[in-house]
Amino acid sequence: MPLITVLARDPDVHEAAWRRLRANHVIARTASWERLWWLVRERPVTAVVLDSAAMPAWCDQAAAVGELRRTFPSVATVFVARPQVDPWALFRLGRAGIESLVPLPLEDLSSGIALAARRALRFSTDALVTRAVSTYLPARETHAVRLALDGVQMGWSADDLAHHAGLTRAHLSVRLKAVGLPSAGHLLIWAKLLHAGRWLTDPGRTGESVSRQLEYSSGAAFRRVLRSYVGRTPSEVRERGGMRVVLQRFVDAHGLRRPALERSVA
Repeated sequence: MPLITVLARDPDVHEAAWRRLRANHVIARTASWERLWWLVRERPVTAVVLDSAAMPAWCDQAAAVGELRRTFPSVATVFVARPQVDPWALFRLGRAGIESLVPLPLEDLSSGIALAARRALRFSTDALVTRAVSTYLPARETHAVRLALDGVQMGWSADDLAHHAGLTRAHLSVRLKAVGLPSAGHLLIWAKLLHAGRWLTDPGRTGESVSRQLEYSSGAAFRRVLRSYVGRTPSEVRERGGMRVVLQRFVDAHGLRRPALERSVA
């Protein structure tokens, strides 16, 4: 379940986001711009919802949001624009890559935020990887990959992953291996590394900060796993394309080919 952080002082905005997104997302609220930056850098945040009324009074809102986007381009952004936001600032937000704007007043704020979040999350790591592996895998195994990507952000174990897939751990691993995928436990490790590949390309992150996001015991432990599975250091992954490098290694390591679509386990 992706983590969405809501920057808002107005309880209606937080309530609107929570009401419509809680089924498939974890919602964290903050009223501080500085705390938002810390959460994005240190926690596995997939998207942010920014209420213009909660932005610091000292900042140029379009410039501040643009800086956030440039520093953490992997994080999807939804901007709730109140009437006080001038049209030029909205234009600049669009130029900064903010496509998911929610103009106020809005009769159904929760629906507006939910629609904007869905639009923004089309390019989340979960969505990008799921679309890529669906080329090679049957629907239920593609769903298992998506669950693993979600589960990494929730700190799931292999047993948790199997539970959410509606199977025992052993049965899930049998199904995964039948189409060339690794066991449930190793799939969770690959899911961590796919997230890491995406995050490492963000200018605002380092190998150390990504290791903390993924709850490795140390940066050295993270580097060992990355080298063992992908054959690259964090800097090499960043320089060679980030998530694309990890995803290609994942596909190659498990011999995923289109014939996998013909195989499954009852």
